[in-house]
Amino acid sequence: TPVNVHPSMVLGTSEVRVIDMTRAFASVANKGVAVTPYGITRVTANGQTIYTHEVDRSHVLVAPYVAAEMTDLLQTAVNTGTGRAAQIGRPVAGKTGTTTASKDGWFLGFSSGITTGVWMGRDDAKPIAGLHGGTAPAKAWAAFMKPATANRPIEQFDTKVTLPEWQLEPDEESYFGQPDNGQMAVDADGNPIEQGQPPVPTDAQIGDTIPRPDADQPETPAPPPQQMNQDWIDRVIGRERREPSPAGRQPLQRDVPRDGPRDQVQTQRFQSDQEERPNQ
Repeated sequence: TPVNVHPSMVLGTSEVRVIDMTRAFASVANKGVAVTPYGITRVTANGQTIYTHEVDRSHVLVAPYVAAEMTDLLQTAVNTGTGRAAQIGRPVAGKTGTTTASKDGWFLGFSSGITTGVWMGRDDAKPIAGLHGGTAPAKAWAAFMKPATANRPIEQFDTKVTLPEWQLEPDEESYFGQPDNGQMAVDADGNPIEQGQPPVPTDAQIGDTIPRPDADQPETPAPPPQQMNQDWIDRVIGRERREPSPAGRQPLQRDVPRDGPRDQVQTQRFQSDQEERPNQ
């Protein structure tokens, strides 16, 4: 499925086919290795093997430790989250999905080596009252998966994570150090840290000498914290923004003569922010 590159894509604004979403979840269940789907078109009565699928494990989508973390999150979504209706008496990892105005309801998940995706909606994309991923789609998923896994062994998910050495932080460098990629560091609460800003002191221990502030010297106010606004986001992701228009001058409207040739020059009126706009 072609996926758009707009920033809102991470929120689910790009349409994806059910088979592609199911394939993505199957790759997570496969410890991060890509899964190639194939279809079964016929089955013979005499048990003759028609086709044997060869598994290709050369295409790794995510690292195994990332897939393990994702599996742990997906399992929690079913155990205590919005996907509780998909519980089938054995370990399940999955996720619900609901689009705006309840036009689409999703549930995708895996258990005991089987990955299944369920989508419910209308072909004309009209809303369906009461449709949510955790209701009918999750129940349909459970209704299929319970008999599908009945004769399969119960498999516990391996969610133990061993991070690679390059992700381990032996000290507080992850909070107070400077990142190597030139981006801004953040503290434990996600607040940006200016370059050169010292770490926040911890509580004093017994026996420590705490210097008292000089009463004759006025206290220096702390600089205001940097706001995590759109400018900060654009700077972090390296996206350049357009230069703003000159201060105090904003376009109001265009005066286009209704009678006359289209190539006639259009006049643009500007007005400063301090001036009052005429009543319209």
